Amino acid sequence: MVIAAIGGIYVVTTKSSQEILSPGGNEVPSSAPKTEDLFTWNDEAGFRIQYPKGLSTDKNEQDNENYAHFALTHKDHPGSIIVWVKDLPKGVKDVASWVKLEKSFAGGTVIDSTLGGEPAKKVSVGEMLTIGTISENLLFSVEATLTDKEYWSDVFDTVSGSFAFISEGAPVGPQQGAGAGSGGDVDEDTSEVIPKRVESKSCVHKIIDG
Repeated sequence: MVIAAIGGIYVVTTKSSQEILSPGGNEVPSSAPKTEDLFTWNDEAGFRIQYPKGLSTDKNEQDNENYAHFALTHKDHPGSIIVWVKDLPKGVKDVASWVKLEKSFAGGTVIDSTLGGEPAKKVSVGEMLTIGTISENLLFSVEATLTDKEYWSDVFDTVSGSFAFISEGAPVGPQQGAGAGSGGDVDEDTSEVIPKRVESKSCVHKIIDG
């Protein structure tokens, strides 16, 4: 065990863990949300995310152009998170060409990243923060409007960090033990099942709706 004093805060280090203690010996609380404070959403477009409790959700089912348009908002925190799944824009072949051709990214800061285990680009422009990747010829992205920057930056990290691709046949919607924005649990027996991915969103609706 090693004890070091850094600016009035004691750092206690062992081989297996590290704790940050205040001078009085109390653990400094972490701002990261606990797993039990997160909801899980499986989307029919083939991805899974987690997000903190207290957020309102909107699937934007009236959007007939995109495979997914899943929005998160909070009544007390201006800003939002939107998870998009779209057809590749004209001329886009990879994330590098996506960043180059997307006009809204002009003048932004671009860094290499990953999303769902795939190579991605993270772009910051003003209050907008976006991370995107390409899978199966579709563009998957998480877009944040950081009006309340402190709050939404943490939510962005949670959503993008939990983003994962899910396979055909997995249940969709809020999963058992994790509710939608209102906090209600969902019975797995009533969950929809991800259909085989098809060429257009209209076809996806046709398969789901029977």
